[in-house]
Amino acid sequence: MAAALAALLATAFVALAITGTARMYTPVPFWDMWGATLGFYIAITDGASWLWWAQHNEHRIVLSRLLFWLDYEFFGGLHVFLLVMNHVFVALAVLLFWRMSHARLRDTKTERATLYFFTCFLIAWLYQWMQHENLAWAFQSQFFLAQLLPLCAFYWLHKSASHERAHTAFAVACLFGVASAGTMANGILALPLMALYALITRMQIWRLLILCGLGVITLGLYFNNYASPPHHGSTIDTLLQQPLQVVQFVLLYLGTPFFNLFGRGTTGSVIAMASTVAMAAIAITFLYRGIKTPKHNTLTLALVFGVVYLAGTALGTATGRVTFGVLQAISYRYTTPALMAWACVLVLLLPWLCRQAQQFPRPAIATLLAVLALMLTLQWQAATPQHQLVFDRQVAGLALTLGVEDETQIQHVFELTPGLLRTVEVAEARQLGMFALHPWRDLRDTLGEIITGDALPLCRGHIDLATTLVPDQAHLAIQGWLYNAHQQQVPALITITDAAGIVSGFALTGQPRPDVADAVDDNAYLSGFRGYVSRELAGGTVVLIADSPACKLAFELPTHRQNP
Repeated sequence: MAAALAALLATAFVALAITGTARMYTPVPFWDMWGATLGFYIAITDGASWLWWAQHNEHRIVLSRLLFWLDYEFFGGLHVFLLVMNHVFVALAVLLFWRMSHARLRDTKTERATLYFFTCFLIAWLYQWMQHENLAWAFQSQFFLAQLLPLCAFYWLHKSASHERAHTAFAVACLFGVASAGTMANGILALPLMALYALITRMQIWRLLILCGLGVITLGLYFNNYASPPHHGSTIDTLLQQPLQVVQFVLLYLGTPFFNLFGRGTTGSVIAMASTVAMAAIAITFLYRGIKTPKHNTLTLALVFGVVYLAGTALGTATGRVTFGVLQAISYRYTTPALMAWACVLVLLLPWLCRQAQQFPRPAIATLLAVLALMLTLQWQAATPQHQLVFDRQVAGLALTLGVEDETQIQHVFELTPGLLRTVEVAEARQLGMFALHPWRDLRDTLGEIITGDALPLCRGHIDLATTLVPDQAHLAIQGWLYNAHQQQVPALITITDAAGIVSGFALTGQPRPDVADAVDDNAYLSGFRGYVSRELAGGTVVLIADSPACKLAFELPTHRQNP
């Protein structure tokens, strides 16, 4: 019974994480993706191969760029592949920690049962929805890789340290160490820490020299032609001028899981910082024990070095981001490295936790249930529908497709800049990603065509508002609702024509309209629409022609008002 319940809970956490990702999905690129995925693919196909190693802020995201290229080259640039890979990387992290846990419990009497329940907890821990900014954003593979690959490097280095003839394990460790530099900026810490690990564990001198050599070469290549981002603070200056803020940032950063679990308020902040202090004490204790007898504690030291690496990540982030405020530390995207750090700590403590559970079973079970209850409460948020978020991004994509400079709407996906408009123009011409999909495909080319829709049934609907746009003066934004009562469905795309049938604009449905659902039909809940039409039609009659299911509605366009 207990085993089935544990498996059910672990499955529920994974299923909810996948559900949340699916609910937030849209093929419209979001923020950095316009330049770093779509723009990158366009440039690479045009021959700009140097971009593979180019900086993205302070990072060189080579491995993620490989995934971006694969997404557009083989999967249509729909971002589904990238989102799947985010979850695959979490699964690989679970596998890594399972292997470490297995090694930590090898000499215990209850190895199999303990490992099973602990693995179920690890699955729940690492799939927590509090890291939704990484799980549900197709751009964020590097946030998983930058933690996973160095931890793999330390694990395989432990394998090679425990067996002097394990040359393959050492080669694998080196490969992971070098690859770490192609994830994010913190990845460059991996090889220097691996060299220090080799020194402490008294590995063969030739292995130490290889690690040092790889570290020097990798750092040299990384910082060759490196330009520090202008909006980031200097590391030395920040440490000297804001030491207390940096400490607070690091304490919050590594404690973000508990900050989220305990309410994201003052109580959560105190518990988060206290938990990081506890993490430091645990890591130092195990480091001391490991240094005393390094040959017998290679895995312990690998886990400690994992914590040190992730603490270094927090410190590096603090020196670059604390200028934007200490509260940057509690951003949801920073939860992933913190969850990984705590997974390392839990594996370190696993034998001790087993002994405590055997000695005090009831308090142990009560504590575990309380933690799981907090985690599950947050995890259920993944099931919350994200209709408005998806609608806003879809309509932003519509504005870009039509060349309508609706700055307020476009800011849902990126800042309105000339660079963005150029990327959209090229992507639309080549029909890349979203621009090859309904409802955005070829919309601009359809403007000016004649569509009558004489035989179509009438829709139910209303145009509530028409507003002018900033900075666009040639179009109006229109909002309202539309519903096909005959089919009891909401259409996806609305083509807007003038009285003569000339196509003058388009709109997308999908906005929640509970008022319409209450007054008309429950199925009309997502009948709200927003779109764009030529300003020349202001005050005149327009015809809304819906597709799948098709219907139409003639309506007088309201007198427009100035968009504030």
